Amino acid sequence: MTYQRGGLAVLSPSGVRMKSLSSPSGRVADVGPLLMRVGIGAAFAYHGWLKFDGGVANFAGFLDSLNVPLPEVVAWLQVIAEGIGGLLLIAGLLTRFVTLPLIGIMIGAILLVKDDLGFIVPDGSPGFSYEIVLLAGLLGLLFIGPGRYSLDALFGLAGQAKFVRAAHRPAAA
Repeated sequence: MTYQRGGLAVLSPSGVRMKSLSSPSGRVADVGPLLMRVGIGAAFAYHGWLKFDGGVANFAGFLDSLNVPLPEVVAWLQVIAEGIGGLLLIAGLLTRFVTLPLIGIMIGAILLVKDDLGFIVPDGSPGFSYEIVLLAGLLGLLFIGPGRYSLDALFGLAGQAKFVRAAHRPAAA
């Protein structure tokens, strides 16, 4: 690989130099986390609203049928995490923190609700494929962060990863 200033130059199999998608300032590359946040956040905000609008007690009854302990408490926590968490993801505020309960919700949905259905149900309806996609997106946001176009970045909360070189230390004798 050949590195160029402000991005990564990649050689195609034919040896032709391909242009990097990231600009020297990296702004184009930050569109990815923005799109991920808006899409995933909108899905969670919508589902949180549906649970709230349909009655949290009804959702608690569903959780009780799955033998979830303290279903009323869990129902309210999930409605808050999905509804408010989804809106926070869209805004890019507290992004990494917000992904944690949503990751837990997706794992719970897969294991408690959709596990016996499989990835895709034979009739073509989704099994737990939707939850896997949301889980993958949340894990991506957890690791890459909210990106430049977020309130986290505006307020200095993004916590960008840094490349650190370890100093060479001679092996102990």
